[in-house]
Amino acid sequence: MKPIAVVSLCFWIAAAVWSDEAQDRLDVIRYGTETEIAALIESLKKDPSYEDDKLDAELAHIAQTTQNRKIVAGALSFFGGRQKGDLEERAIAIIENWADEPQDAVVAAIEYCGKMKPPGAASVLKAIVDEGASDVLGPAIRALGSVASVAGGATGADEIAEFLIDLYTNRDPGAGNNGTLLNALGETKSGKAVPFLVDIVNDAGQSSSLRIAALDALSRIGDDAGLDAVIGALSASEPTVRTAAVAALSPFSGQRVDEAILGNFRDSVFRTRAAAAKAAGQRKLSAAIPYLKYRAEKDEARIVREESIRALGAIGNGEALNALDALFSEPKNPDYARIQAAETLLNANVDAYVQQVIDAMDDAQKKHSTTLYNGFLRILSKAKSGKLESLAGRFFASGSAVEKSAALDMTLNNRFAALTEEVRALADQKSNALAKKAQSVLEKL
Repeated sequence: MKPIAVVSLCFWIAAAVWSDEAQDRLDVIRYGTETEIAALIESLKKDPSYEDDKLDAELAHIAQTTQNRKIVAGALSFFGGRQKGDLEERAIAIIENWADEPQDAVVAAIEYCGKMKPPGAASVLKAIVDEGASDVLGPAIRALGSVASVAGGATGADEIAEFLIDLYTNRDPGAGNNGTLLNALGETKSGKAVPFLVDIVNDAGQSSSLRIAALDALSRIGDDAGLDAVIGALSASEPTVRTAAVAALSPFSGQRVDEAILGNFRDSVFRTRAAAAKAAGQRKLSAAIPYLKYRAEKDEARIVREESIRALGAIGNGEALNALDALFSEPKNPDYARIQAAETLLNANVDAYVQQVIDAMDDAQKKHSTTLYNGFLRILSKAKSGKLESLAGRFFASGSAVEKSAALDMTLNNRFAALTEEVRALADQKSNALAKKAQSVLEKL
């Protein structure tokens, strides 16, 4: 058989398999039990490559017409997770008749509306909260905050914020829902919520969890009227509140904010230092580079070192990259720190640093530093640089199975056509995992 005929046959077989699978899925939706449909939905949720408009349309049709609420709940959850419409009217109808519907269907409908934000969702969600539907109150409050952004513009968002504040202040949503309500206020993005949230942050008698929720809400709103409260919380006695306050600084700007971030590198609680490093990276705060370099090299907490390395990479200027280079090049630093610094350097400028990482990998092999060697090999196998072609060729010629596998990754990532014969030689070996991987790389090349 000619090569072109073999290729055509392979495509025909693949198309037939795909067609059979698609038809099987359609048959499950059309004729399956609630258990079979639920299992199919769960498998589709786990399939990152799934994209089938015909199947979606069939599932939407079933969800709109069936009386089986388990199927409806599953479809709402599936469509909501994919941000896909078609079930808005069905969801709103379920919420309107919540007292006569199973709880799982009502919760699925509420969460779907919170994600899709259909017109009319705000009014039905407010109604269910007003009616005191305790079993679904938390999800309804959360969804109400989410839909505020489309509920009549700024005016609608303000009205929802005032509604939620009244619920918290005068009607007691229940201690279990207080944090959810504060989070929902943040989602409204309404300036009307800021004074209320500031009062909670400033109240040292409030629980740490509520002060943290209020800080997060102020950060989501990003109104400068909340900045004093956030900076004030940096001096809170509870470490968790201080950490939340550092994280809450992200939307604000100005010298006061920068100084506050730098000051928290001195906090004795490692999570607060980690939050300061993350905030510095988000803001590309060049003034933080000396602090980040010190923390990346010296901090006793691994999470602080890791956040500091990420922040240096996010800043990404010459001074930051030099700090990362020094961290990567110092043999006395922990393996994980050197590996992460190397990966950050490759992400910043792969051609400038790839040979250094190759040399460091070879040195680690000579010194029998297995963890370090494997770490460098892993990050090189994901890199994209023409300078990796000779390394891949070396591994194909005399590498271990692990190194040959890395060479396959390098070849595919960089489209090294000159190494096609080496890949084919691996694919022609007797069946094993490496041969199968080589066959896959050949097909993709």
